[in-house]
Amino acid sequence: MSTPIKTAVILCTCSGIISERIDWAEVQTLLAGHPSKPVFLVDELACGVDNLEHLAAWLVQEQPSRVVVAACSPREHETTFRKLLSDAGINPWFMQFVNVREQVAWVTEDPRAATAKAARLLHAALNRVQRHEPLSERSVPVRTEVAVIGSGPAGMQATLTLARAGRQVTLIEKEPVIGGLPVRFEELFPNLECGPCLLEPVMGDLLHGHESANVNLLTLSEVTEVKGSFGNWTITVKQKPRFINPDLCIGCMICAEVCPERRPNRWNGSGEIAAVAVPFAGTLPNLPHIDAETCLRLKGEECSACLAECPVEGSLDFDDQEREYTIEAGAIIIASGAEEKQDLPASFANQEDVHTAYSFERLLAMNGPSGGELLKADGTAPKSLAIVQCAGSLDSSEVSYCSGTCCRAAAKYAHLASGKVAGISVSRLVREQSFPGVDAGRQFHHDHSTVVRYGAFSELTVTGTESGRNIMIDGGTTVRADMIVLCRPIVPSAGTAECLSLLDLDRDEAGFIAPLHSLSGSCATTLKGVYLAGSCRGPGDIRDAFATGTAAAGLALSDLVDGRDLVIDPQVAVVDATICAGCKTCIQLCPYKAISWNDVEKVAEVSDMLCRGCGTCVASCPSGAITGRGFSREMLRAELEGVLS
Repeated sequence: MSTPIKTAVILCTCSGIISERIDWAEVQTLLAGHPSKPVFLVDELACGVDNLEHLAAWLVQEQPSRVVVAACSPREHETTFRKLLSDAGINPWFMQFVNVREQVAWVTEDPRAATAKAARLLHAALNRVQRHEPLSERSVPVRTEVAVIGSGPAGMQATLTLARAGRQVTLIEKEPVIGGLPVRFEELFPNLECGPCLLEPVMGDLLHGHESANVNLLTLSEVTEVKGSFGNWTITVKQKPRFINPDLCIGCMICAEVCPERRPNRWNGSGEIAAVAVPFAGTLPNLPHIDAETCLRLKGEECSACLAECPVEGSLDFDDQEREYTIEAGAIIIASGAEEKQDLPASFANQEDVHTAYSFERLLAMNGPSGGELLKADGTAPKSLAIVQCAGSLDSSEVSYCSGTCCRAAAKYAHLASGKVAGISVSRLVREQSFPGVDAGRQFHHDHSTVVRYGAFSELTVTGTESGRNIMIDGGTTVRADMIVLCRPIVPSAGTAECLSLLDLDRDEAGFIAPLHSLSGSCATTLKGVYLAGSCRGPGDIRDAFATGTAAAGLALSDLVDGRDLVIDPQVAVVDATICAGCKTCIQLCPYKAISWNDVEKVAEVSDMLCRGCGTCVASCPSGAITGRGFSREMLRAELEGVLS
């Protein structure tokens, strides 16, 4: 070590909690021979307001160049003592904090052993602090606007929460309408509330309420590129043409009535709609859109059916073009959702009247393909219904996890089917059952379907007869079913997969977006400034969607405070360009996506706005080109020597 630097040591008794086990007088004796010749001050409660003023005056008087504080956990008061150093005119990063309360006094019963342990830790801190270098925080202005991807319940709730706080929000939706999946469902479990009725006020506020002035809604739009970092994202959005002028169209839908061309209605899961149409009745915005691949006129053929009947000239805009927008935002909330697997296993695929849960929801809906009547393909009502739960969930051949909402949905289907067809026989084929919550429990206890246990989905076989179908269960049980509903697994949506790729986010083991922490950070990601809402995090119901939408908006509001610059912690990784070998190992391993490759300089670069100083890159760099500021190898070696000497 070079010439020792004068160091002040603050020893806190924590109102006797620490000094009950640690003898500070003995510690001072043990450390008196340290080369830095430290000066000591024992304080009864160093974090107290009056005590801090006294400590600041003492530091000004002693004029040390380095400071060691022995007190409680740095999570509680490290920032308090950094400010103390600043008030005393000392660089706040010239301090080393030693946790002697939790790590010594509270866990070491023998006072002599506790005192010796505290002395060793302080000896290590004195060694280390000599190597500290001056650091300074950097402040950068941040944008307070937020971009929300996905307009289901979670995305709408996040948008409205932000808009009500006065924030400008861009809501990006790839569909021509908003509301997500629940707006397409007639009734929602567990209380059988009308989905559109529940969501219409939310959608109305979003489109026409006081908050709508703060919302820029982009339907038929997808994010194609994201650049920047927390506080300063640049998002490129491409919007497909609607071929409808939203300022003129009155939503009468006469164009859909007279259109001669049809396309598959993917929103219903069956049936057809016109080339110009809304996906289903009651959608918002109440505007049709034209499918360019179906419309005769857009394919260059002669057709003026819609133009001839439209009551408002100019509403149909066949010259509409794709648009590209650049969105500037401080934070991004992903609410891109999940979806049910729509493929049918081979044993069910060629059978009539076999539905996924989603297509059955649309069959039950008043604005669905049969006007809410429960009808088979031949137009008659089924006499028996089989609902197969875990149809691919909890199954190693498809998805190993529980899809979360299927049991409650299945009980809802049984109830609704009984109300639509008098005397219908309903069977629920189950592997496991889960009805969490008080209200869901009521739903379970009011279920009057026949429950049949089965072992594995792959063991089920279906045989069709002229009068219906039979589901054969391995073991000899047969379930009669005129109509079958398969509750297929809930998997990440295509939009969620796109967000994962665009932002290079981590996936969890099920393929959903991995949160910062599954318990304490479930609405944040490892990429600072990107938050999660709804079922892009994993399967969830509408209650989860609203709750996490509010939570994600709250995180954005707390991180992007209007008028407050973003303060960058200087304890981040830095790359020595002269040593970097260009192996890019660090880029692959960084959990916070903070490292990028400079193709001009041929060197890795660390964004201090994204880096959280975890040290993963430092440990993995084979050439030793990366150093953690505040945690250099010299500091750590000196600290180890102090503990071991």
